[in-house]
Amino acid sequence: MSLRCWMRGRIIGMVILAWREVMDSKDVSNFICCWFSFQYFFGLVVHNTPCENLLTHAVSCPTYFVAIVVTDPLNEDEKQLREMYDEEAILFLQDWYHLDAQARRTGLESNPFIWIGDAQSFVINGGGIFEPCLGNETDGLACADNCSIDNYVKTLEVDAGKTYRLRLVGGQELIGVNFAIQGHNMTVVEVEGTIVEPFEVDNLDIMPAQRYSVLVTMDQEPGQYMATTATRYRSGGPTGYIAIKYSGSPDKNITLDGLPEHPAWDDVQATVDLERQLFTKNVDSYDDSDVLRASPDSIRRIIIVGTQANDEVLDKLRWNLNNVSMTMMNPLPVIVSAYDAVHADGSASWPETEIEGTVVVPDSPPNTWNYTEPVQDSVGEFNGERGSSILKATEGEVIEVVMQNARALNGVAEMHSFHLHGHSFYVVGMGNGTFDEKNDVGTYNLVNPVRRDTLALLPLGWTAFRFRANNPGVWSYHCTQPAHMIMGMALRLVTSPDTLDPPSPGSRSCAMTSLVSDDKDELIGTGYSSDALGLRVGIRGFSVIAAVSLVFGYLL
Repeated sequence: MSLRCWMRGRIIGMVILAWREVMDSKDVSNFICCWFSFQYFFGLVVHNTPCENLLTHAVSCPTYFVAIVVTDPLNEDEKQLREMYDEEAILFLQDWYHLDAQARRTGLESNPFIWIGDAQSFVINGGGIFEPCLGNETDGLACADNCSIDNYVKTLEVDAGKTYRLRLVGGQELIGVNFAIQGHNMTVVEVEGTIVEPFEVDNLDIMPAQRYSVLVTMDQEPGQYMATTATRYRSGGPTGYIAIKYSGSPDKNITLDGLPEHPAWDDVQATVDLERQLFTKNVDSYDDSDVLRASPDSIRRIIIVGTQANDEVLDKLRWNLNNVSMTMMNPLPVIVSAYDAVHADGSASWPETEIEGTVVVPDSPPNTWNYTEPVQDSVGEFNGERGSSILKATEGEVIEVVMQNARALNGVAEMHSFHLHGHSFYVVGMGNGTFDEKNDVGTYNLVNPVRRDTLALLPLGWTAFRFRANNPGVWSYHCTQPAHMIMGMALRLVTSPDTLDPPSPGSRSCAMTSLVSDDKDELIGTGYSSDALGLRVGIRGFSVIAAVSLVFGYLL
């Protein structure tokens, strides 16, 4: 069975955020194996494919964000969950910049450095408002003549007494958000394809690229209620609005009275309290749950510290992981270079094989210090090499990654969210301050931790996750905030390329048809257009597709 979606018109880029895995499939057509493919997946796991998956440049082009829901009708937990609600809806959350994406990227890669700043608006399902246009003084602002909350904020109509599954999609570019519904509580039931033990909240933190399902029963007096988002981990930022209207209730203008309450923007404990309630339901039903019972001697622990540095060679401010900053792009996709390297005459066996044009990220930081303190001068020194940063893995290896946050060069402690393509992982631990390998491992939840694909790394804290490298290929691991990713906060996980089929012939033409200049490892193109862009994902072994939903985020 296959899933196909077509979008007609001028398509510059497409980002896919999905809930369920696509298992054991090589039948992927229209998935371009070159690194300049404009199809970008969160949550869809394609196994045993010789295509590469790292598309940091896609965020520098005008992009359509598409939410696709793929469910498994045979999954018992999913069956039980479907009995708990009547209808479902997708709420796509996205910050909206007035400055176009290419200009924002140019500023990030300039000297002097130009930060993108806070977004001007926030949209939910494509509806939102630029709040300065609501005031009486709008001189100099490009405000529409009909600018009002009623004209631009979307409305979700619901029926009294029904329970709705709201699929919340974190499509933000920079900020975390907190979501709440006026007068209604929510029950968290699913996280990024994993059914979790249900628990009730009155607000929910959602970091960029994270996805949650919540159940909401419409049990209030029929009327109109506002759902809002508030910015998390940045002191400024716009508010998101969507109206929830009970069917049959009188039509009236949307007001901003009695809005839901949210945690303060810098309240870390609110996120910690949420994370500590996330438990996978029936964890043993997952084939990879044995990583939670792996003997300590069999686990490869990688500690990665994210810091900033001024790169004197590139003359840019960069983010780096263990003193290695991702630079884009190689003449060939890394998947091609890796395949060629392991099959070259006289090459060392994997993982000792050297891949031309890559820099291996070390398993531990080359410099250590108290990560709650300012960055030492020595930490900003790179290892002298430039190229695509990679981690090497062998198929079947149990890997535990501890992400350690640290201050930026300006002393600010930022939130990051990280996504691993091609895999799900178990978030086994998190804490404040500097990770202590001797004591903090003993605090891990190795019984029923949440299984997901996007983690939150809180300011001045650490987060640990564990997974099995069971998907040979080249997979992106990156900060999901595009500004940080463009500045180098990314790497590729290269797993057992010696077991892959040869990359498609078309992937070798990438260097000849790319938009990358000969003298700079940078993408300089501004767009890609097509009359029709299609995505087809073939699924072998069993049928898992029960529903497909598309949401396009744009301002009317």
